[in-house]
Amino acid sequence: MNAETSSRSARPRLDGDAKARLMEEIARIEGAATTEIEARTAKLMAQIDAEHSARAATSRPLLETPAARVQIPHNMPPEVYSRWSRLPHLPVNAASLDRQLVITASRTDPAHSAFDVLRTRLVQALADKGWTRVAITSPTAGCGKSFTAINLAITLSRYDDCRTVLMDMDMRKHGLMRYLGVKDAPAIGDYLRGLSPLENHFCRLGANALQLGDNLAIALNGRAESYAAELFHQAKTGDVLDEMEEALEPEVILFDLPPALAQDDVIAFRPHFDCVLMVVGGGITTAEEVREATRRIGEDKPILGVVLNKAEIEGQYAY
Repeated sequence: MNAETSSRSARPRLDGDAKARLMEEIARIEGAATTEIEARTAKLMAQIDAEHSARAATSRPLLETPAARVQIPHNMPPEVYSRWSRLPHLPVNAASLDRQLVITASRTDPAHSAFDVLRTRLVQALADKGWTRVAITSPTAGCGKSFTAINLAITLSRYDDCRTVLMDMDMRKHGLMRYLGVKDAPAIGDYLRGLSPLENHFCRLGANALQLGDNLAIALNGRAESYAAELFHQAKTGDVLDEMEEALEPEVILFDLPPALAQDDVIAFRPHFDCVLMVVGGGITTAEEVREATRRIGEDKPILGVVLNKAEIEGQYAY
């Protein structure tokens, strides 16, 4: 590792050999599954376009609710729609989202297309495996896992027939709040302890001109939790998450977790997710850190994909 320091991180940047080892490790983890998912991406997109066109002629009329005008998705059972309709709406400020690098909202940054591709791969892979719960983590801090989580969730919201849940489980800080311009939120720890109902913690995106769907439920965390790992170990946490999934019936659940090598929070949360999306920082994450993070998570929790974030390609900054 050379002495050059990244402008985006206090850690020394990797030298050429270290970068090569990192890329080899990413390729080893993703393996043949990546090629298989890419081959089916075009087919899946064609199916989605055809389904949306067919539904456009038969979708139910708009119903007025106290919060916003909401279209009942064609495939949503009435009781599930009732639960979603009780979730409060979060105002959408396009300028604020741009400032906070939620690039999939306005889609003016060309890098948003990388998240569209990731979205399609994710949905296809989860459907193939029958999974719903995805842990988003990184080996160390500063890799952009929360940036990845919010941008992936926002682009998933544009899939009309895909209900998505995003939960801030990095409970030692307030990572997701700043991306959405929220200054205060209830403590997610109270929800996991069963002390307050689902409607007090989850919200949907309000009316907007960005074509962001209201089939995304977001649970933020407004209070740091010093004993996050101990809380994740509690049986009540599993019960609450099961009840949430039963109530909202999401196709995708994204958990924004802490860095895997920081504390034991990710290890404690292992019983509650099916697979992992690993975010690594280009130029700062080492292959050894990736290997150690995957070892701690365990072989029984598959790495669904690796996101190379903050990568510099031919002198340009890319995601």
